Amino acid sequence: MWKNRRRVVALLGGAATLLLPFLRIRGESAFRFDIPALRFHFFGAVLWIDEFYLVLLATLFLVVLTLGITVLFGRVWCGWLCPQTVIAEVAGWIASAFPNRFRATGRAVVLVPLTALISLSLLWYFVPPVDVWRNLSRSPVLLGFFLSQWAVIYGMVGALGTRFCRTACPYAMLQNVVADGETISVAFDPARADCLRCDRCARVCPVGIDIRKGEQRECIACATCIDACREVTGRRGIDPFIAYRGTVRRGKAYLVAGGTAVAGLVFLIALWSQPDLAFAVQWDGKPAMPGGNLYRYSVRSNLGEPVTLRLSVDGPVRILGDPRIAVAPRSRVTGVVAVAASTGAPQEVRFTAEGGRFRFVRKAAFP
Repeated sequence: MWKNRRRVVALLGGAATLLLPFLRIRGESAFRFDIPALRFHFFGAVLWIDEFYLVLLATLFLVVLTLGITVLFGRVWCGWLCPQTVIAEVAGWIASAFPNRFRATGRAVVLVPLTALISLSLLWYFVPPVDVWRNLSRSPVLLGFFLSQWAVIYGMVGALGTRFCRTACPYAMLQNVVADGETISVAFDPARADCLRCDRCARVCPVGIDIRKGEQRECIACATCIDACREVTGRRGIDPFIAYRGTVRRGKAYLVAGGTAVAGLVFLIALWSQPDLAFAVQWDGKPAMPGGNLYRYSVRSNLGEPVTLRLSVDGPVRILGDPRIAVAPRSRVTGVVAVAASTGAPQEVRFTAEGGRFRFVRKAAFP
């Protein structure tokens, strides 16, 4: 039965979504948007917000992947992994333990803690789970996000339900554009005239369509109608009239798979080619004292251990203050250093930042 397979996929997908924020690689979250530091942790790598080319490459890969999945498998995401579908079904599975007359009410009650957990899990992708639990009742901003998300998710799943899938879902509209006649989808076999007309496929459909009327945009490929048809036809020893139809063995499929692989490979190469340490410096104005300039430096580290750099300058200039820059693991440090001319007025200053195996040389104007 497809229902049992979908349950396994839904539970595995839900477990992965809930547990991923707790997975740590090299001391950091495996997958988290660190908004205060403007960085994204991606399975041991760090993507900084100013590395916009990586954001573009990642977006390109996701777009190509989404198009590829839709071309090959249609709306399989909607019926098997989409939270809009899965959350409602999990609540229905739990509520099925209640007596029949209480199941509708039980489903609404079960959705309350279930959607609260989903709202919390979304916060975990931006704030470490331990910090969420510690600060949820102390931070009005964090609490506000949690309650707002909770209300929206409950409304989407509990109130709108599959009406959203039938009417406003943008993914359904995308399928109309990229899917073709060979895309895998749930379909009735019109060549068979011996349909039993039991109407069970239409009664169990979560989006309220009759698949016997042909391909319809509202279908979420959940296979509930296939199971219903098989229950009836199985007792009569005949094959079900409804099944997944289509194929992935075609030229378009190979083209899409190749494009997705290339986009993913380019992104991974760019991601793993990031330098372990990056140093930059630029003129930042003149200080109150005469004969000097201020320079703003920035050090970005993708290393798993701390590093200390020491700044020095060449020529008839000197650094005022502490020339050391301490950089914590996978972090960014910015600061301002003053440089004064000992004699004369050089056209530019050559900065050298050294520490361990790293040495950077950068030039900046001395106005």
